[in-house]
Amino acid sequence: MKASFEELSSVQRRVTVEVPAADVDRTLDGLYKRLARQAKIRGFRPGKVPRSILEKYYAPQILAEAAEALISDNYTKALEETKLDPVAQPDFDFGLPAAGQDYTFTVTLDVKPEFELDPSLYKGLKLQEPKLEVTDQEIAKRLEALAERQAMLAPLDAPRPAQTGDVVIIDYQSSKGGQPVAGGAAENVEVELGKGNVPEEIEVALVRAEPGQEIKTTVHYGDEAGNPELKNQDVDFVIQVKDVKRKLAPEIDDDFARSISPEFETLAVLKDRIRNDLDEMFQDQRDVAVRNQIMEQIRELGQFDVPATLVSAEAKSMLEDFKTRLRRQGLDPAEAGLDDAKLLEDFKEQAQKKVRAGIVLGRISDQEKIDVTPEDVDKEIEKAASRMGQPAQIIKEMYMKNNMMPTLHARLLEEKTLQAIRADAIIEAVDPAQLASMTND
Repeated sequence: MKASFEELSSVQRRVTVEVPAADVDRTLDGLYKRLARQAKIRGFRPGKVPRSILEKYYAPQILAEAAEALISDNYTKALEETKLDPVAQPDFDFGLPAAGQDYTFTVTLDVKPEFELDPSLYKGLKLQEPKLEVTDQEIAKRLEALAERQAMLAPLDAPRPAQTGDVVIIDYQSSKGGQPVAGGAAENVEVELGKGNVPEEIEVALVRAEPGQEIKTTVHYGDEAGNPELKNQDVDFVIQVKDVKRKLAPEIDDDFARSISPEFETLAVLKDRIRNDLDEMFQDQRDVAVRNQIMEQIRELGQFDVPATLVSAEAKSMLEDFKTRLRRQGLDPAEAGLDDAKLLEDFKEQAQKKVRAGIVLGRISDQEKIDVTPEDVDKEIEKAASRMGQPAQIIKEMYMKNNMMPTLHARLLEEKTLQAIRADAIIEAVDPAQLASMTND
């Protein structure tokens, strides 16, 4: 086998692989011998079918299998010979082999960009994290939210129009330009007035509504619309008011705590759990804020081209995530009439930024000689085992069986690198609203 490559760009290579005729013939002979043991052709005993007859009936199939086998056997060897390390799924260009002739195929692949990165550019970054503190008021708010989840709906003491705090039971149908909106109808929907869980126009229309009443209103959707087909559009709603009820929340006491779970023997125990959970949640929020700022600041470090295949793969991943979010909102992406090609183009810029930041982070990992040890992997698997309530060995076997170890290794390497950058950074605690405002800007 002989392999050579040419540079198509700073991040793209075309590898040409030449397989000697002897290897081609050996592969074809093996495939035809295997076929001869299995083929059933009238007039010939099993295993006695001449090759010429087999070629007459099965040549296209055998040649396709031979091409697959020759590429599979020689592709990895070609990478070793050329010392190339592809960063994404390569593109193969090949034909069918012929007996007695050399076989040639080409592979176009993207590789890591090479660039210089001065450590002073990523050491001493100035970062901000939200100043978050668990207060008694916050704990009380969480307890009220828990109580609301256990609240029951009860009839009004006496008939009256709906008011803030009531729950209105409705059916609705939406339309745009006189045509029904896909997925835009529902029955027995509970709308709690004053919560802001539905568009403001609908909530305003339902205040003072009474059972049996039909209400019409128009909702204007802006750029924030979950369904892209409704962005900056007016949607008409016809609402049937079926009932008006009031919410009855339980008293927040020891009995309430025990109703949440037997492990909470008293309200004080439940409060301690909420405090611990909030501590963990706030730390996660601080970590995410710092992580996002690090990725934002390192993204433009270094001069290099971004591999197109990585950007394309990331954009496709973003598209699938977007569709998943729509499904969670009860919207069917197929019925929504999404234009996948347009969405992929829309995601392209964001995907390129994410890939670029990942490449810089990988270079920092190399320069700082950051690596993932077996102990790091075992520790992470133990955490996963604890979350899932399974023995660590079972989780480890699951990771190995499903080929999840490389992904786990990459995630741990990224986290260790981010921690190293954070350790050298100057971090200021600021008001969360201030940080959110700066992020939006």
